[in-house]
Amino acid sequence: MIQIKGKVKFNITLDPSTFIFDDRKVEMEALLQGKSSGEEEISFQDNYEWNREILEGGSKPPTLVSEKKFKKQALLEGTFLMNMHSFIINAEPDSDATKVELSNEDTKVQITLDELKTLYFQFSKDGKRLYDDGMVDAYLYNDELKLIMKHVTGIALI
Repeated sequence: MIQIKGKVKFNITLDPSTFIFDDRKVEMEALLQGKSSGEEEISFQDNYEWNREILEGGSKPPTLVSEKKFKKQALLEGTFLMNMHSFIINAEPDSDATKVELSNEDTKVQITLDELKTLYFQFSKDGKRLYDDGMVDAYLYNDELKLIMKHVTGIALI
């Protein structure tokens, strides 16, 4: 468990083991190829399809079993990251907060709130969690991934 605390209205506890079920996760390869950032909005077409399914009922295409099998295989073999922007914004940073401080047992690293949209936590590699205790590695993504801290155990707004 990783806590977001400090100059925030709400302290939030993150459980990185649940990130695998979150639709905002992004595969490392897709991020590096510029295909996804994990922050995509629902498009009108997606919204239309969702509403149609609610109103008319879903149809089960003949490929549904294959699609589920493919997604399961991707989860069991993929390397995933989660963008941290929405989690930290949901904690409602105080108006005088200027930086995000990531910490582990040995080190502290600070990034500005402006860099927050580029902060990603890697929580799995090759379908397995990174650490037995469920902790994550922190990256900044600006056209390339830059590892800024291994084994993040805390997040504080300062």
